[in-house]
Amino acid sequence: MSVESTILTVEVLADNMLESVFRYLLRNAITHNNKEVPEVTVSATTTEEVARIRIADNGPGIPDDRKDQIFEEGETGIDSEGTGLGLYLVQTLVDRYEGQIWIDDNDPEGSVFVVELPIVN
Repeated sequence: MSVESTILTVEVLADNMLESVFRYLLRNAITHNNKEVPEVTVSATTTEEVARIRIADNGPGIPDDRKDQIFEEGETGIDSEGTGLGLYLVQTLVDRYEGQIWIDDNDPEGSVFVVELPIVN
């Protein structure tokens, strides 16, 4: 795992379950990676209003038609042995923190989970 930049210290609207959001996303990026050497890169940027954390991997990626569905309760990926609750709970927590989460494509391959949380002034 690599971190591309200095992680800034900011306060966001969250509680102690925020750790679970990132722990799950990081574990998911490694568990569902089909490479001999999985790579995960974490980066963070801020504006005056939000903190944006990107967790990028070099795995197989997620098809565009599944990117929204993957956060629904009970949704599991192809060949997944999970319950379909992990990303649903991540979405639920991010919603609770008045944030957003979405998936982008990683270039040249893989996925990027983007979590955006409002900064508390």
